[in-house]
Amino acid sequence: MPIQIKPVIWEVPKNIKAFSTTRIGGYSKGEFKGSNLSLDVGDEQTNVRKNRRDISKSLNLSMEPCWMKQIHSSTIRKVTEPTSGLVCDGSYTNVVGLPCVVLSADCLPILVCNKQGTKVGVIHSGWRGLHNGIITKFIKRFSNNPSELICWIGPSITPSNYLVREDVHKKLSNISSKIFNKVDDEHWGLDLKKGAKIFLKAAGVKKIYTDEMCTYQSSNLYYSYRGDTNTGRIASLIWIE
Repeated sequence: MPIQIKPVIWEVPKNIKAFSTTRIGGYSKGEFKGSNLSLDVGDEQTNVRKNRRDISKSLNLSMEPCWMKQIHSSTIRKVTEPTSGLVCDGSYTNVVGLPCVVLSADCLPILVCNKQGTKVGVIHSGWRGLHNGIITKFIKRFSNNPSELICWIGPSITPSNYLVREDVHKKLSNISSKIFNKVDDEHWGLDLKKGAKIFLKAAGVKKIYTDEMCTYQSSNLYYSYRGDTNTGRIASLIWIE
């Protein structure tokens, strides 16, 4: 079955192309069943490469994407040519036709472009990303004029399904009390999307779009690390045409 690929819903320059996959279709089997696009989760490498090949073919990409090896860091890379396994959690480019890709399964996939349509990038962030400030760091590096940027926050886990303990609560409580919903004395529901919006707005970004889908609740469409632990990753891609 062909991999399901959905266009990102946002208002950007016509030459900016952005898409997000689901787990439907693809060659992966077992716990990774569907269209897993990560080489780093234990899936058969051959199946992952077939899935990646089908993405490139379906989207008629003129260049192979830049695939990151994501490690929950604050490392950001400027990319100028296709690559696989680049160790970072944020990448950006001004090269026409070169897609930046972020992989996710509950964490936030964030796409970024400028209003001129001359630069694009991606950010991967879970609670560690919020803690280490990757969003702020990325925006500062990406543009001297953040008010010209447009961002999209993709499908991720929602706070009712993302309970964290005191250690995480303490590390993130300085961001805003609004990103937590207290469940009991030991657990808080963490709102990753709200946390990302706080950082983006504080950095000066004015236009932020959000996909409200919950990856945990929609396991038929998305991979969920909280739901399955050993699972695949969807991809969100952006490039300049």
